[in-house]
Amino acid sequence: MKLRLEHPAWRRLAASLARGLARVSLGGTRSSLHGDPEGKAILQSEGPVIFALWHGHLLSCLYLGTIFCRSKFPIVVMASPSRDGEIVSDLALGLGYGVVPGSRHKGGFRALQNLTTHLRQGESAALTADGSRGPIHVAQKGVLYLSRETDTPILPVAAASSRKITLNTWDRFEVPLPLGQNTFLVDAPIRVGSRDRGAALEKQRQHLEARLNHLFRLSQDFFSQP
Repeated sequence: MKLRLEHPAWRRLAASLARGLARVSLGGTRSSLHGDPEGKAILQSEGPVIFALWHGHLLSCLYLGTIFCRSKFPIVVMASPSRDGEIVSDLALGLGYGVVPGSRHKGGFRALQNLTTHLRQGESAALTADGSRGPIHVAQKGVLYLSRETDTPILPVAAASSRKITLNTWDRFEVPLPLGQNTFLVDAPIRVGSRDRGAALEKQRQHLEARLNHLFRLSQDFFSQP
């Protein structure tokens, strides 16, 4: 029997393979935490935060989050209601995250409402700042709206891997390989005020984008530095 990519059995298998890959590639390697002191302090506290990351670092960040963000669990992840999003959703659920379906193109407003409820209940959230379709490394405003409406700090994060494959996808998705080293990178928190609207909100968006791109550049060179 030919198993089509849209078949539910394939999606379940793909998620299981992704979880297995994450455990093999990341679970048997040395992992570390690196970054801004205030960001690391907030990361290890119990208060809710909104994790913001680029889509290409999703796999490593989900797994490394189970190591360095235990005080934040349960963390609720927004996942696109698409075939790829279902794989991400199953992967996140298998690693102990909660999932809210939604994207900028489908169900995004309702997803933000649901995440708002979770944050006000003291839970943390995680979003890919460049969304589920890009453009790559261009921050969207959803994470800023969420921060503003819940008075919750945004914590920019990224992942660095000494051995990895970079896929030829829109997001340049990174797959860590076994026998390497992995580092969870965290920057200083970003706080969006209740008056940050219009031009002020756009300035915050550019600030978030710059922070995440700084982390991305750091992740690419992290293991090549002397």
